[in-house]
Parts: sequence; C-alpha cells; structure tokens
Amino acid sequence: MTPGRTGASCGLCERDLQDGYLCPGDTLALAERLERLPKLYVALGAFLAPAVRPAGERVSSGQAEPPLPVNEAVLDLRYGGIALVLEGWRSDVQDVRGWGQPAIEGGIERRVLAAARSLGMSLEWIASSYPAAGDLAREVREMEGAALSIVDPEDPRDRGTRLGNCPAQFEDGVICGAVLRHRRGEASITCRWCNTVYPPESWLALAAGAWDDQDAEERQAS
Repeated sequence: MTPGRTGASCGLCERDLQDGYLCPGDTLALAERLERLPKLYVALGAFLAPAVRPAGERVSSGQAEPPLPVNEAVLDLRYGGIALVLEGWRSDVQDVRGWGQPAIEGGIERRVLAAARSLGMSLEWIASSYPAAGDLAREVREMEGAALSIVDPEDPRDRGTRLGNCPAQFEDGVICGAVLRHRRGEASITCRWCNTVYPPESWLALAAGAWDDQDAEERQAS
C-alpha cells in the first residue's frame, strides 16, 4: 500500500491536511457522486430526444446537414462520457494498487455501476494514499454537473449561500472542513459530514474564518 503523506493539502479544495490527499468533506462529496452517477446515467435516457431550438433562432441557408435525431450532449454522456471516465479512474486505481486491470463486462449501464462501486469501495485508500485523488474528485464532479445540467438543472436561488468550511475537529484532531451553506428558511446550519450545528449568531464568524474551534468541538459532541 502506498503510504500517506504529511504536511499536505487537499487535492481538490487545497485545504491543509495532516496527511492524505483528499479532505473529509470532499471525500464525502465524492462518495455521494459515485453513488448518484449510475442513477443519473439511467435518468439521461429520457432526454435523448433532440434539444429544442431556441425560439427565433434561424438556420443558415447554407446548412446542408440536418440536426441529429438525438440530443448530442446526452449521447456523449450516455455512450462514452460517464463510463469511460469512471472506468479510466478505476483502471488507474487498480494499477497503482498492483491489482491488475479490471474486467469490462456487460452493457454500458452495468459498466457504469461496476466502475462507480469499485471506486467507492476504494475511497478510503484513495483519500489517504492516491496522489491523483484531487483530479479524480474534480473530474467526477464535472461529470455529475454535466449530467445534472440536463436531468435536473439547478435554480441558482436554491444553491444557498456559502458561509465557509466546518472548523469542527474529530477525535484525532483532524479538521472536518466540509463546505457549509445556508439555504433560505433554515434556522441553523448543520454540517452534512460531522453533524455539528451552527446557530445564526455564529454565521458571521464562520464567514470570516474566526469561529472558535473549541466551541465547535463542544457542539459536535453534544
């Protein structure tokens, strides 16, 4: 097994780490994306119909080729994009671990599920010992974003306001670091990773990065 490193930073958000290559918050986010991607792959099938041409857009008289009979963006994701990205990372992870190359079997839907599950099962090792963990997390995030932009385009008003990163510490002293967001109507913010609760009076301090870590520890333990 490749040993961890010390005095490093997260390969995705660049927060300081005591060791490893991916912070707890980004590790959790990657786990969730790997679980969602096979479902998004299936959902994309309902969007294969051609994209609607915007009202008022004119077609050049010199255009000789008819539009594709399917949505090209969906086609790229369903027949190559998602599967090739996940399988490429699965292959590299197994190669670095000395496990040899994985068998590629079945249809694309099965391949997507198998690659996502394999990466998810190796996630602890990826976060602690895989130098390319940040690049993996970034590419999976971009792939999910591309799929969501078709399946479930997000209303910017529902994204919430980013207040900073969770400063709570785990028992071993590692800072949680998960992104904290406040959405409309929420009376408090709960960290999705460690479940620490932050009341409204703490939000300005969180945004300024001046929250008392000891207070966060106490709230996490309560």
